[in-house]
Amino acid sequence: MKNTIYIFLLLSILSEIKGQTVRKYSNEFLKINVGGRNAAMGGSLIGSSEDVSSVFYNPSAISEIEYTTVGAMHTSYFAGIANFDYAGIVLPLNEGKAFGVSLLRFGIDNIPNTIELYNPDNTINYDNIRSFSIADYALFVTYAQKIDKIEGLSIGGNAKIIHRTYGSFAKAWGFGFDVGAQYKKEKLIIGAFLQDGTTTFNTWSFSFTDKEREVFQATDNEIPNSAIEITAPAVHFGGSFKFDFNDENITVMPSIKFVAYTDQRNVLLPIGPLSIDAAVGTEIGFWNTAYLRLGLSNFTKAINPIGETFLSMQPSVGIGLHFGALQLHYSYNNVGNAGVGLFSHVISANFSFK
Repeated sequence: MKNTIYIFLLLSILSEIKGQTVRKYSNEFLKINVGGRNAAMGGSLIGSSEDVSSVFYNPSAISEIEYTTVGAMHTSYFAGIANFDYAGIVLPLNEGKAFGVSLLRFGIDNIPNTIELYNPDNTINYDNIRSFSIADYALFVTYAQKIDKIEGLSIGGNAKIIHRTYGSFAKAWGFGFDVGAQYKKEKLIIGAFLQDGTTTFNTWSFSFTDKEREVFQATDNEIPNSAIEITAPAVHFGGSFKFDFNDENITVMPSIKFVAYTDQRNVLLPIGPLSIDAAVGTEIGFWNTAYLRLGLSNFTKAINPIGETFLSMQPSVGIGLHFGALQLHYSYNNVGNAGVGLFSHVISANFSFK
């Protein structure tokens, strides 16, 4: 399995990353839901007031955090082959301002490199097998503040540094910006988030040994020298509303989010040059302590075994527990394998120094 992934990724690099171009699927690890709460609600959140991981779906939301708060997350994909981890901190400043730093890593480790498995005499030498990792990193520096002249309005932005490594074969450095706004009035939250607003670029460099070059040339693969990969902007917008029952001991908060991409994708609504995706979710709270969360996302057109086209979607479910300053979140995605993707467990936590 890992050998297959290794070959696929290397060939993808060699065939797709060359020259300077805007890629339809670029820095996709930054589009994965971060945080168990957001993942359980299908990635439908566009605003928040308590979660450090909100910097990834609307950086303006951290202006609502009143105390220094740290957060972390872990999840695995593809039966544990790929791991996705996050850690961050938000520091409230004076007058409704906040500053945050977050780090993401999405990686596949211990991949065997079998290019030099055979000796010159065609005998197998397992001692020649070396392992390597493929990993994507992103460092986010976030600032947000409330707008005094418009009560309930906050703005914020991310500056992000990206580093991607494919063993010793390829490395990339990138830089980009995100901006967001959130309007909160009583139980209503409306938000907008411009991801990769100025476009985000990755500058790739490649390095191959003589043996690796021989193998790739023998298999008719072009070996690039350098490349610039550009990520086009995407616009996220949506909102949520909280309903109270039983003297506010039980709450129900439905949420919805739309995402508009500037390219053609297999999503819910392809409209001309745009592709619009959607996510919906609900959070049910009990006495501000326990939460049940449901979501639907990843709406795509798929084909069943008899050739019929149908609308595929990925369900998710999760729970949250709040114990004073500590928040625990869990999500189980793609319940019953109803969508075309694989299921995953997401575990995250936040702690506020009150």
